Amino acid sequence: MYLRSLKLAGFKSFADRTRLEFEPGVTVVVGPNGSGKSNVVDPIGWVLGTQSPSSLRTQKMEDVIFAGTATRPELGRAEVSLIFDNTSGRLPLDLPEVSITRRLYRDGSSDYEINGVACRLLDIEELLSDSGVGRQQHILVGQGQITSILTAKPEDHRAVIEEAAGILKHRLRKDRSVRRLERTDADVLRLEDILRELKRQIRPLKRQAENAARHGAVKDELRAIRLWVGGDRLRGIDARLAEVATAEQAAAARLEGAEASLAAVEAGLPALEAEVGAAGERLDTVSESAARLEAILERIRGMVRVARERRRSLAARLEGADERREDLATEAEELRAAMEAAATEEAAARAAVDHAELALRALEDEERSLAEQESLPTEGAVAVVRGDLRSLEAARSRDARELDELRTRSGQLGAAREATAVELEQLAVGIVALEDTVARRAALHESATEAAAEAATAWTTAMEAMREAEHRAEVMRSRLDAIEAVVAGAADPRARDHARSSGGDLGTITEVLDVPSALAGAVDAALGQWQDALVYDDPEALAKAAATVKRASLGGVPLLAGRKGVDTPARAVAAEWGVDALLDRLGPTAQTPVAVDLLGDVVLVDGWAIGWEIVAAHPDVRAVTLDGDVVTGHGVRLADPSGATPAMVEAARETLTQSEDERAEARQWERRAREEREVTIQRRTGTEAEHTEATAQLAAAQRRLESARHRETEQVGTLDRTLARIAHIEEGAT
Repeated sequence: MYLRSLKLAGFKSFADRTRLEFEPGVTVVVGPNGSGKSNVVDPIGWVLGTQSPSSLRTQKMEDVIFAGTATRPELGRAEVSLIFDNTSGRLPLDLPEVSITRRLYRDGSSDYEINGVACRLLDIEELLSDSGVGRQQHILVGQGQITSILTAKPEDHRAVIEEAAGILKHRLRKDRSVRRLERTDADVLRLEDILRELKRQIRPLKRQAENAARHGAVKDELRAIRLWVGGDRLRGIDARLAEVATAEQAAAARLEGAEASLAAVEAGLPALEAEVGAAGERLDTVSESAARLEAILERIRGMVRVARERRRSLAARLEGADERREDLATEAEELRAAMEAAATEEAAARAAVDHAELALRALEDEERSLAEQESLPTEGAVAVVRGDLRSLEAARSRDARELDELRTRSGQLGAAREATAVELEQLAVGIVALEDTVARRAALHESATEAAAEAATAWTTAMEAMREAEHRAEVMRSRLDAIEAVVAGAADPRARDHARSSGGDLGTITEVLDVPSALAGAVDAALGQWQDALVYDDPEALAKAAATVKRASLGGVPLLAGRKGVDTPARAVAAEWGVDALLDRLGPTAQTPVAVDLLGDVVLVDGWAIGWEIVAAHPDVRAVTLDGDVVTGHGVRLADPSGATPAMVEAARETLTQSEDERAEARQWERRAREEREVTIQRRTGTEAEHTEATAQLAAAQRRLESARHRETEQVGTLDRTLARIAHIEEGAT
C-alpha cells in the first residue's frame, strides 16, 4: 500500500485545484526556501486527522484556507484528498484504491469522506489504524523537529509502537466501551427509578384489575338474579294466564247472555227508532231554543261588558267629579262671598234710591206747596209751612236712623276687615310654615331617594360579591372532590379503615406533620411512598394494624412509626447554603420525632438547579422545591404539574373552608344590604306621601289666602261706599 496521489484545492498556497502523482518508493520534493515544500507535507497530516493548528504552522485551523493575494480573492473552503493504492489489501476495504477527503469551511465546519461517502473522523482513524497509518502511527518531520524526535520520551515512543502494533486501536475502543458502560449504568439507575414508580402505579392498577374480576363475578351473579326474577315473573304470568282463561270462560257465558239480550233489543228496535225520531224532533226544537238562548246569553254578556266599561268610565268620572266637586265647593265659597258683597251693595244702592225718591217727593211736595202758597191766603200758607216743617223733621229723623245704621254697618265692616286682615296674616304665616314644611319634606324625600339608590347599589354589589363567593366555593369544592378522587385511587380506603379499626394511630402523615398549604407539594414529594401513610406512636400498634389488614386480605396502605434519636443533617447544610430545612417550616403542632425521622435530611430550595449543587456537595441530604421537584444523589425527579397528593387535599380543604366562610359573610352582607334597601324604600315612600300631603295643604292654604284677599277687597269697597254715604247724609243734614 502506498500514497498514489494527492489532490489539493484552496489549501494554504494551493489556490487552484492541484493533483500530485506518486510512485512506489521514496518521493523527494526539492525547492528553495519559501517555495511551499512544507505545504505539500502539511495536507497529508491534516487529512490523516491532525487537529492541532500548531502542527500545521498556523494560529487557528481556518488559516489553512487560501487567504488571497493582491490579485486573487480569498477562498471559502480548503479541500484535500489522499488516494491510497490498496492492491495489497492492507486497508479493510475490497477496493483497489481508497480515497480519503477532508474539507474545512471558514465558519469552522468540516466534512470527511471515504470514497465520496460522508463519514466521521473516527471512521477514518479506525480504517487507518489497522494499516499502520493512524494518527499516532505516522511521523511528519517538519523544520527544526529532528531534535524533538531524537529526544522524544519513552512514553511517546511507546505510543508510536503501540499504534503500529495495533494496540492503541483496542485501547481507544476500550475507553469508548467504558464510557458506554458508565452511561449504561446511569440509564440502569434511571430505569430502576422508573421501575419503582411503575410498581407504585401498578398497585392501583392491580386493585382495578381485582375490581374488574369482582365485576365479572357480580355480573354473573346479576345475570343469575335476573334469570331467577325472570322465572318468577314467568310463573306469575302463567298464573295470570290461568286467571285470564277462567275469566274468558265467564266472559263467554256473559257473551251468550248478552247475545240473548241483543236479540230482545233488536226485537224492540223499531219502537225505539220511532221514539228516536220523536226525540230527534224534540232535540231540534231544543237546539233551536238553545241557539236562541246562546244568542241572548251573548247579548247579555255584551251588555255586561258594556256595563262594566260604563262602570269603569263612571268610576273614572266619579273620581273626576270628586275633584271637580272640591273645585266647585271652592268656587261656591267665593261666589257666596261675592253674593254677600253684592247684597251689601244692593242694600246700599236701594237705600240711596229710597233716599233719592224721598228727596224727590219732598222737592215735589215743596214745589206744590209753594205753588199752593202762592194761591192760598196767609192762614193757609202758615198751615202749609207747618206741614213742611213736620215733613222735614220726619226726614231728619229718618236720616238720623239711617246714619246710625250706616255707622253700625261701618263698624261691623271695619271689624270684619280687621278679622280678615288677621286671617290674611295668619294664612301668610301658615303658608310660610307650610312652604318650609314642603321644602323640608322635599329635602327628606330627595335624601331618602338618594339613600334608596345607594342601598340598591350596595345590594347589587353585595349580590355580585355573593355570586362570586359562591362560584369560588363551588370551584374549590369541585377541586377538592377531584383531588380526593385522585388520592383515593392511590390507597385502598377499605384497607385504611381496617388499619384504623385496630386503634392506636395518630392520624395521617399530613395531619401529624401539620403541613402548611403552601408546602403541600414539597412535603409530599419529600415523603415519597409515605405521603398517605397512617402514623403510629407505638410499633406494637403498627404491627397489630398490619396484621388486621393482612387478615382481611387487603393492602395498599402504608403504616409508619417514627424512630427516635435520628440525626438532622439538613439544618447544618441549610445554615451553610442560606436555605431552610424543611422540618423547620412545618406547623407548630407537628410531631417532632416523625418529622425528624422522615424529613431530617431534606432542605427546601427555590429551584432544582440550586438543589442539585447542594446535593452534589452534600450527598447525604435531599432537596425539594415548592413545585414538588426532588433532588437526590441519584438524580432529579421532576414533579407532575397535574399530580394530586394528600397534603394537597388538606390544603384544598383549608381553601374550601375559607371560601365557605367568605360565602357566608357575603350572604350576610347581601341580607343586610337587602334589608337596608327595603327600609330605604319604605322611608322614601313615606317621605313621598308626606311631601304630597304637605304640597296639597300648601295649595289649599294658598286658595284660602286668595279667597281672603278677595273678601278683604270687597269689604274695603263696601266700607268705602258706606263711609261715602255717611258723609253724604251728614252733608245733607248740614
